[in-house]
Amino acid sequence: MEVTRSTQARIKRVYNNNVVLAIEFDTIEVVLLGKGIGFQRRPGETIDTIVANQRFVADGAYRAAQVAGLLSEAPLDQIALAQTITELGHAALGLEPRQSLMIPVLDHLTFAVRRATEGIRIDFPLRWEVAQLYPSEAALGRQVVTLVSERLGVRLQDDEWVAFALHFVNQQWTKGDFSKTVVMTETIGRVFLRLAERWGQPIDENASSAARFVTHLRYVFARAAADEQLHSSHQDLLAAVRQLYPEAVDAAIDIAQLIGDAIHRVVSIDEISYLALHTGRLYAEIQER
Repeated sequence: MEVTRSTQARIKRVYNNNVVLAIEFDTIEVVLLGKGIGFQRRPGETIDTIVANQRFVADGAYRAAQVAGLLSEAPLDQIALAQTITELGHAALGLEPRQSLMIPVLDHLTFAVRRATEGIRIDFPLRWEVAQLYPSEAALGRQVVTLVSERLGVRLQDDEWVAFALHFVNQQWTKGDFSKTVVMTETIGRVFLRLAERWGQPIDENASSAARFVTHLRYVFARAAADEQLHSSHQDLLAAVRQLYPEAVDAAIDIAQLIGDAIHRVVSIDEISYLALHTGRLYAEIQER
């Protein structure tokens, strides 16, 4: 969340008693949140942003007007809970307690509560993948569902933890584009299924080598999305792994194709080389069983 600072701003729109949209420095749209901050205010008036409890600006996913609309429609207890959830993300996962996490969490929370009160159920097809691939985020997602029950008196759909967990993953790896997080999760799930098919045995997702592999895959996605793939011509590394575990190198090439197809990019030879190091460890463990 943005820290409130003392700045004169011009009110553009009053959404309700607690939310106003204003203009700073004649160009920057800001959303000011505070109990009673909009009471008897009018567009065009000057307001000191220090009176707001919190200040929000546009980011890559939400325009300022969208943020203002969301905050004005959400009850104050839900806003407070979204802030608490953001702080839990910081404490449990080291996430920065920023607007880029709090706003999408609040957005999802309001819809989840509405669905629960109206008896509407939806499918969460990535439940298994999230539980296996992101155990820390999954645990926090389950804690959030419990908090909603305790703080708001609303029993959410049991699987709702999946979506909250994905928001935590999204904040760490794809920086705002939730669809990329879903694609990443689906693809990593397919990677484990493909390895099991190739080698005739399932991968032990609880093994430390599997956890390191998942982390590495997440970094591959993050680098590829930012066009920052590894490029150092480590073909000798790939050749060395091939001498020991040719099956692992073939699997790494297959995985690179899966990832490339998912994100519409060609995975570099260096990325494949480091993937092969991980698949080599996983293959060796299977052979030792």
